[in-house]
Amino acid sequence: MDVRFYRCSHCGNVAVKPYDAGVPLVCCGETMAELQANTVDAATEKHVPAVTVNGADVHVQVGEVEHPMLPEHHIAFVCLVTEKGYQTAQLAVDGAPVADFRVAEGDAPVKVYEYCNLHGLWSVRL
Repeated sequence: MDVRFYRCSHCGNVAVKPYDAGVPLVCCGETMAELQANTVDAATEKHVPAVTVNGADVHVQVGEVEHPMLPEHHIAFVCLVTEKGYQTAQLAVDGAPVADFRVAEGDAPVKVYEYCNLHGLWSVRL
């Protein structure tokens, strides 16, 4: 399984599309643009998710070098994609750029995405 992410160029809303029925996502009266992971020229050491899997527990730190969490530059969310679905964690601007997930029995982590408000979508396949 994988998911797609879309962003509104007007208001900045980001939407997750786990299934494509062929109908475009619309926000502010216009079609939202699909985000492509790892395409922005930015410091990869601060954006690529660093993931630790310990049994059913998945710990994500954004970047090998911790990403800043400031109102003007922060990680908005982390998304864990598993074989059977996905989970998201919205991050607080004044918190750490980390997220913890628990995977259900019979499921397995596949990929992690994170979204930086300035540098877009980043991912790592597990």
